[in-house]
Amino acid sequence: MNIPNKISLTRILLMPVFIVFSLLSFPYSKFIALGIFIIAAISDAIDGHIARKYNLITDLGKFLDPIADKLLATTGLILLIVGENPIIPMPYGIIVMFIMILRDYEVTGLRQIGQLKGKVIAADKVAKVKANFLYATLMYGLLIAGLRDIDSIANTEFMKYFTLVFYVFVGITSCLIIISGIVYLVNNFGVFKEEKKDNTINTNEKFEQSKSNKDLSTNQKAIKSSSKKSNQKNSNN
Repeated sequence: MNIPNKISLTRILLMPVFIVFSLLSFPYSKFIALGIFIIAAISDAIDGHIARKYNLITDLGKFLDPIADKLLATTGLILLIVGENPIIPMPYGIIVMFIMILRDYEVTGLRQIGQLKGKVIAADKVAKVKANFLYATLMYGLLIAGLRDIDSIANTEFMKYFTLVFYVFVGITSCLIIISGIVYLVNNFGVFKEEKKDNTINTNEKFEQSKSNKDLSTNQKAIKSSSKKSNQKNSNN
């Protein structure tokens, strides 16, 4: 297992630790969870950079990296929408989650179809901007969760405005997720088109087979005719 794959696997293994510290209530546990999330998010950029720079891209890496990325984003978002006083209040948290899952399913489906047709669908610039903005928004939300545990800050005017700005970030992130999904669909809609080349090949094969059958039939008739003439000569003799 090479270094990028080890980093991706470490990111996956960090998620249970991140969840535990997010749910615990001892002092500064939320800040520890935030630190773990930041480390995991940075590792997402590091493993991809190392894999591309040193040509360490493997099938295992293609399997682990998307799982680690989706697990990180999904886990972070879930922890912001659960609990008695969620950071993203209902029903907005569920709406954001639905939008993100729908977009991920769409991209996964497009890539599977593209793979069957030999087309690689890579992440575009919009998707990268979306991912970075999503991570920033989740970090912002986790920071708010930590600040809420500090009594001297929790009920101040600062927190009200700080949280209001966070909601703006959530709205922008949701729009970027929608735009990214639309861009993926528009740019790769060609994967749904049926390939005419295969049909042409099949038609040519049928024509060649039909021609071969006709030639075989002609040869058989010629052999039968020759055989009859030979029998007639033998009869006359």
